[in-house]
Amino acid sequence: MQKTILSAIALAAAFTASAQQKYTLDVYMEGQEGYKLTLSYVQHGARKSDTAQLQPDGAYRFSGEVAEPVVAVLFNNNPATRFEVVKGGMFMPGPLAELVLEEGRIVLRGKSAESFKALPKGGKLNTEFAKIHSQELPLIAKKWELAKEGAAAHKNGDTTRSAATRKEGSALDEKKKELRKAFIAKNPGSFLSVYFLTQMFDDYTPDTYAHAFAKLAPTWKQTFYGKWVANKIASVQATALGSIATDFTKQDIQGGSFTLSSLKGKYVLVDFWGSWCGPCRAGHPHLKKVYDHYKSKGFEIVGIADEKSSDLASSEKSWKGAVKQDGINWLHVMNNYGKEQLDLVQKYGISGFPTKFLLDPTGKIIFKQVGGGKESEDELDAKLKEVLGE
Repeated sequence: MQKTILSAIALAAAFTASAQQKYTLDVYMEGQEGYKLTLSYVQHGARKSDTAQLQPDGAYRFSGEVAEPVVAVLFNNNPATRFEVVKGGMFMPGPLAELVLEEGRIVLRGKSAESFKALPKGGKLNTEFAKIHSQELPLIAKKWELAKEGAAAHKNGDTTRSAATRKEGSALDEKKKELRKAFIAKNPGSFLSVYFLTQMFDDYTPDTYAHAFAKLAPTWKQTFYGKWVANKIASVQATALGSIATDFTKQDIQGGSFTLSSLKGKYVLVDFWGSWCGPCRAGHPHLKKVYDHYKSKGFEIVGIADEKSSDLASSEKSWKGAVKQDGINWLHVMNNYGKEQLDLVQKYGISGFPTKFLLDPTGKIIFKQVGGGKESEDELDAKLKEVLGE
C-alpha cells in the first residue's frame, strides 16, 4: 500500500517550563567552502532553521537556546551529499548528520561530501548519542550506497538489481532498529531511549510499545518526547476497534463550526489527508464514487486535512485549493485551526497519510485503514458493502 509517513523531524519538538539551555555548535567540515549548512529542528510545534556564522578558525557556528534537549539534523547543500536521479535537477537526498542540542559547546567534525558520518562531541547526551550512532553509521552508509546503486539500476532498466538493493536496504534498517531496541531496553533512564521511541512506534506492537515506555525511568517522561509517546499510546487505545471515536469541534471549510457527534445516526468515514499527500489525493476519485453511491443510505465523509505550513493563511489556501481542484464535496475541516489546543492527528494517533476510520451510527470505530492504493480501496469497498449493502 502507498503510504506517506510522517516526517521523523516533525516529532523533534521541545517545550517545558524549565530554564532555557544555551548551546553553541561548531561544525568543521573538510571541503565545505562554498556550500551552505543549515541546522534544523522543531520547537514549540514549529520548525526552526538556522544558518551558520563562519568563524576565524574555520568553524561554522550555530548558537541558540532550547527549552530542553532536542535532536537536530544538519542539512548540507554540497552536491556530493545527494544523488542525481535525473540529469537537470531531480535529486535523491542522502542521510543527514544528527546531534543533540543541549547546554554548552558541541563540536561536529567531518568531511563535507559525507557529512552524515560526523559524530558530535560535547555534553553528556551527545557523548551517549555518539556511542550508539557510531554503531549505526556503517549500516546507514551501506544503505546509502545501495540506494544510489538501486536508483542507477532503475534508471538503466535493471529492475531486478533495483529490487535487490531495496531488499538489502530493508535488512539494514532492521539491524538498526534492533540496535535501538536493545539500547532502549538496557538504558531506561536515557534521554535517547524516549527519543528513539518517538521514531519507532511502527516497529513494535501496541502492547510491546506501551511496555517499553512503562519501563523507562520518569526522568524524561515529562519532556515533549515523553508526552508524545504517552499520547501515542493513549491514542492507540482510543482508536482501537470497538472504541467510541474521540469527539471534536473544528472550524469547517465554510467558516462555521462542525462537531463530529452531530453525525450520530449515520455511518461516517473520517479521512485524514493533506493537500501535499500524493496517495491521499490519488484516492479521491474512488472516494467520490463511494460517496455518491452511499450518501443516500445514511453515509457521510468527514475530511480532516493536516497542512504542512506553519502559516495558517498558506495552509488554508493549499487546503481549499485542493478541495476545489479535486472536486470533493463532503464535509471538511482543517486540523491547523486551533491545533495548539486540539491536535486531531495526535488525538487519533495518526502515523501515516491517508488514514481512515469508519464509524457506525453510535460513533463506534468499526474499521481502520492506513495507506492508499487499489488494495486499500478494495478493503474499504468490502467493509462498506458489509454494513450498507450493495
